Amino acid sequence: MDDKVKVLVVDDSIIARKYLTRILEESGKIKVIDTAKDGLEAIEKIKKLNPDVVTLDIEMPRLNGLEALKRIMEEHPVPVVMVSSLTKEGAKETLESLRLGAVDYISKTDVLSFKEAAKESRELLIEKILAAKNARIRGRRLRAQTVSSRLSEKRDEQPSYTATKSVKPQKKDIKVVAIAASTGGPVALEKVFSMLPLLGVPVMIVQHMPKTFTGVFANSLSKVSKIKVKEAEDGEELKINQGYLAPGGMQMTAQKSGSKYVVRVSDKPKTIYTPNADVMFTSVAETFGDKALCVIMTGMGDDGFRGLQKVKEKGGTIIAQDKDSCVVWGMPRKPTQTGLADYVVPLDEIAPTISKIVLGR
Repeated sequence: MDDKVKVLVVDDSIIARKYLTRILEESGKIKVIDTAKDGLEAIEKIKKLNPDVVTLDIEMPRLNGLEALKRIMEEHPVPVVMVSSLTKEGAKETLESLRLGAVDYISKTDVLSFKEAAKESRELLIEKILAAKNARIRGRRLRAQTVSSRLSEKRDEQPSYTATKSVKPQKKDIKVVAIAASTGGPVALEKVFSMLPLLGVPVMIVQHMPKTFTGVFANSLSKVSKIKVKEAEDGEELKINQGYLAPGGMQMTAQKSGSKYVVRVSDKPKTIYTPNADVMFTSVAETFGDKALCVIMTGMGDDGFRGLQKVKEKGGTIIAQDKDSCVVWGMPRKPTQTGLADYVVPLDEIAPTISKIVLGR
């Protein structure tokens, strides 16, 4: 039985279709079952072939990627990863594609480049497609986990923690809220921020995304939230009721400076995912100790887990998004399974839980 992920590649460029097909099939984990040159052809082939995942360009003739995505989600929901030359510079279009139901995105320019960095982009594309197969999307429940992934989870030997899980979150003396997300994060974060009241503390945010996206995304969060969000700048003071989004490609940490707390932004340390949740959570644990409230949300991989271990060691509080409301239950999985998280709640309950812990209401 062939357990490879079945992918439909959609792009108006025959050269791009050929290269993407070769890159994906060389992984040994993916089978490209067909290609399509525009949105209309893609919709027809999705209904006929029922692929596990679709890669979708944005700029195409007859029916562009965004219009095609709307129809795909309405007529035949399937996980979609945006692979487009517009997904780096066209941040607004890409964020809109995520709101419309796309699972993830990557720059086609980076993937098809002949530069050395293209190898990392290709590996990341493959990782995103493998994660997308089991993603939750509108109108479609999570597919059953494969035997190999279940066995992998059993092999994970992590330290166990005795977590104090209260039915009702208890108010604590919190000085900072730190939130991290990846796949599915932009839409989930917009949901959380739209529900958050003014907390009276600074909010730090790490979302895995490229550097050209974070300014647009910070503005997007500000539009829906009482808490205004900006791209973090090195050395600026952490102020109450202000959100600080880690710039793409950079690390964001917190530091005590005299009687104030400041943001530090740096290109070090080098990590697979940058900005990195482990880096932020570790610094928050060291800087704020038991007065830190950390939130781990939807995303592939396990970035954030080691940092949250430091948070727990220092007495901080941890909220994890629950499995059923995650697009990809990767980042919150280990904190949940090991009992590291103090509260495991659905997406709709994250903001109210933060409010109850910080404000007592």
